[in-house]
Amino acid sequence: MMRALVTVLAGAMVLSACSEGVSPLPPPSAMKPGQGSGSVTPVDPADVLAGGGSVARPPPPAPSGEQPPPDEDGEEVPPPVALPPPTGSAEVVGAGAEPTPLSEVQQVDVDFVVSGVRNKGVVDVEFIAPGGRPYEKRSATVEAPPEETRTLRYSLPVAGTPVSMSRMTGTWQVRFFLDGVQLVSTSFTLEP
Repeated sequence: MMRALVTVLAGAMVLSACSEGVSPLPPPSAMKPGQGSGSVTPVDPADVLAGGGSVARPPPPAPSGEQPPPDEDGEEVPPPVALPPPTGSAEVVGAGAEPTPLSEVQQVDVDFVVSGVRNKGVVDVEFIAPGGRPYEKRSATVEAPPEETRTLRYSLPVAGTPVSMSRMTGTWQVRFFLDGVQLVSTSFTLEP
């Protein structure tokens, strides 16, 4: 019991010596004018802004019938031009443009014409074998301003490939995509 009393008294003595948490200045009600760090008169909040400034306010809303004010240079900014969606066309050229016997075809060439590319895009082409099974897929990057067209030629080798060795005759589909969106498809026929 004596040990507990000594501990409590020692704690009280340590706490009374601690000045942490106590303000070094007396409360404002106990201060008399002229005391403290100096005599300072309070400043009106409107006087805080030097040079007679005022409180910042948002600009008033523009009337609905008027145009917004021009830029600082005095030039009006034209409204953004809506770009047309990308478009494409595809055409089989050379051998394969008409139904052709498989033994006479070295390769089939397909031209893809794309416009409306927004600076840079990824073109994917898929060659689909007769029966609907994917045979080959390729990708290429195309760069062009939206107002220009680009032509890409894709060739499907036939002679000496599984196409001729497995006698993959029938109608082939060729699908073209720009950034994952199908734009166009075409077909060609390899006869037995």
